[in-house]
Amino acid sequence: MLRAFRERWFWYAMLAILAWAAWVFSAKFGSDQLPPNTEQFVAAFGFLVLGMVVFASMRFRVERNGKGPAYGIICGVLLAGGAVASFAAYRTGASTPVITTLIAMYPMVTVALAVVILRERLNRLQTLGVLFAIAALVIFSL
Repeated sequence: MLRAFRERWFWYAMLAILAWAAWVFSAKFGSDQLPPNTEQFVAAFGFLVLGMVVFASMRFRVERNGKGPAYGIICGVLLAGGAVASFAAYRTGASTPVITTLIAMYPMVTVALAVVILRERLNRLQTLGVLFAIAALVIFSL
């Protein structure tokens, strides 16, 4: 674990956790004020601002890659669709911790797809982790 502290990926992951945690709070507060579609439209301006900062940090150079931009657009559409669904869930007034925990289970879909499509296998410890994650979801929703 100590080795991870020296790795760049670890600090990017920590930044993602902090940003997404703050996003949940802003999404919840925003969903009390705006309908989901409007909130996503307004949130897109945040994406645009950050996108321009990142683009400027790249000295306004565009990566030339055949499939890359298409995957980027697909990723953005899926991210926006998930955000709209999240905003709608928070707007219902249901428990924010339960909604957030359920949404945070999205890696389980990735694991399932990896097993089914990529034919990857889970070892016993990983299978136990999946079962604990499912149990945590059930306990959280009680």
